[in-house]
Amino acid sequence: MAKYQAEQPEDCCPARRRGRPVQMDHDAREAAILDAAHELMMEQGFDRVTMAGIARRAGMSKRTLYEYFDGQEALLGQVIARLSASFFRPLPAEDADKPLAERLRFLLTFNKPHGTDQQKREFMRTIIARAQTYPTLARELVQNGHERIVGYVLVELRREIAAGRLRLSEERAALAAKVLVSMVFEDPIPCLLDAGRPEATPEQRAERRDLAISLFLNGCSV
Repeated sequence: MAKYQAEQPEDCCPARRRGRPVQMDHDAREAAILDAAHELMMEQGFDRVTMAGIARRAGMSKRTLYEYFDGQEALLGQVIARLSASFFRPLPAEDADKPLAERLRFLLTFNKPHGTDQQKREFMRTIIARAQTYPTLARELVQNGHERIVGYVLVELRREIAAGRLRLSEERAALAAKVLVSMVFEDPIPCLLDAGRPEATPEQRAERRDLAISLFLNGCSV
């Protein structure tokens, strides 16, 4: 028995309590892996997360992780995709007939992720610094964050153009959506460069959002 214990790999599952082991289906196990990776990324920073550490936090073996993900970049890419997808919510079907300003206010409300401001800034700094090394991770953040919200806004602008309520051509709708999103959200670079710079409060973000929407609609409405 002692010999068997000595041969256990470092990343094996921690000792479980006696009794029937808890069974998890495929989706639940994958979610547990992603949750563990997310926690470690926020706690330790991107560069210090390892597959062994994720396995220990999830209570699984490294072998199990590789059954679900091709490697560390693929796993962390899924974490980033899931995290960034939660930043903005799609418009509920029941709100489709509300005035455009109300629909845009909903779409352009940023859902702040859990964690301290310092943790989130360090996470963003690391992703930017390692974008060339891990291009998939950087691409996931862009596609599931910025490009997702631009897409949501573009759908609503096209609806208004089709109804004749916006002075915009279909050819310029995509550019207009990007401009509006840029107006609403503050450039993050100053905050990333200045560690002591305070983040905007929810009230300040809402004020900027509403002003940007008002300026945009005043310039484009028929």
